[in-house]
Amino acid sequence: MCVAALPALGAAAPLFYASLGLSAVTSVMQMQQANRIASYQGQAAVRAAESANKAFAIQQEGLASRLREERQKSAQERQEVGKKRLQAQGAIRASERTGLTIDLLLADADRQAANWQDALSQTMQSATQQYGRDVKGLEAQRDGRTNQAIDTRNQAMANQRGLLDVIAQTASTGLSSYANLYQKA
Repeated sequence: MCVAALPALGAAAPLFYASLGLSAVTSVMQMQQANRIASYQGQAAVRAAESANKAFAIQQEGLASRLREERQKSAQERQEVGKKRLQAQGAIRASERTGLTIDLLLADADRQAANWQDALSQTMQSATQQYGRDVKGLEAQRDGRTNQAIDTRNQAMANQRGLLDVIAQTASTGLSSYANLYQKA
């Protein structure tokens, strides 16, 4: 059908058809190559997103572990403060003082212990808040890496070529060649 629709090209017809065939084969090979590259890029993007999630989980576990250790350390220090307070109270009572002096000394020991406890509480509160900020930073880092992987995957998908692309490119090349040959004839 196509051949009958074209006016006779004479001696140039075999060259025209060979050129058109080569153009079609070249376009198919380019499509296959572009699709292989796009597929590889898509797979690499998926692996990058998975890697971002794994890195986030590992880093978050490290932060959680550090926070647990700080909490354990704080609990031990609280026990130590309580122990020192009891020792101070025992020493004050053993000094055989009585009256207002012993009451003032016991109150001072309690005040010092409360100050230490408060300092420990503030330290733990600060560590907990820092943990929250660190996790948010890790989430932002993970989200950035994931978004970059999604962009790469979307670009890869956009670079894939279809058969309609090949047909259109071959037809365009054929029409262009035909127009050039027909003008010469």
